[in-house]
Amino acid sequence: MANYRVINPVGDVVATKDIENAEDAYSWFKESQEDNGELGWRLEVDHDGEWAFVDDSEGTDDSKGIDESTGPTN
Repeated sequence: MANYRVINPVGDVVATKDIENAEDAYSWFKESQEDNGELGWRLEVDHDGEWAFVDDSEGTDDSKGIDESTGPTN
């Protein structure tokens, strides 16, 4: 289980949650965005005490961003 957080476009942490797997984290990220059309939302994961970028709402391909075997790829 890993701790994820969602950051809005102005840099505020709007939600944090312990999530079992990367696929569930990505779904939670999409649901957590107040305005799904607004760019600049970010998903980060706590990786050994450091927050690491996972994905954002900049129009990236939904199939990229998290490799469950090796962790965040961005």
